[in-house]
Amino acid sequence: MPFEEVFALSSRIQERFISTPEFKASKRIALYAGFRNEALTDDILAAAVKDKKEVFFPKLAEKGKIVFFAVKTKTELFQGSHDIPEPSAGGRAESAATFDLMVVPGVVFDENGGRIGYGKGYYDRILSEARCRVVALAFDFQVIDEVPTEEHDMTVDAIVTETRIIRV
Repeated sequence: MPFEEVFALSSRIQERFISTPEFKASKRIALYAGFRNEALTDDILAAAVKDKKEVFFPKLAEKGKIVFFAVKTKTELFQGSHDIPEPSAGGRAESAATFDLMVVPGVVFDENGGRIGYGKGYYDRILSEARCRVVALAFDFQVIDEVPTEEHDMTVDAIVTETRIIRV
């Protein structure tokens, strides 16, 4: 998908997400930096910081574990593992159990909250620790009838696309 289309659709997705009760009620948000053709999150970061929310981005650590670090601007992200933008390891690492909202990426989703990522299981492992609502951002074409799942696969509570919000 051309970047102009990713940008335009991402703007609609982010606007819809920022208007959700989940975003409005949150104080500590785990976010991700868009990679490849994932929905972008720059507007969400800006809105969260403006609203004085704490925002954390993932960094791949040893043994395939994701750890989160506080970020206030996109300029604090650097090319990291697998060329995914991530924060430096400065500051205190935060656990997924400390967030009141997690926003996650993925390749494909279904209306029951099924999610397929890039196949390494990083987010499945971290989502098993989460004690909060988990929301995915996706383009409409990424939502299909059924995602094949395995026992270890974790689901999301909602999916926000450019045209709708699917609550599971």
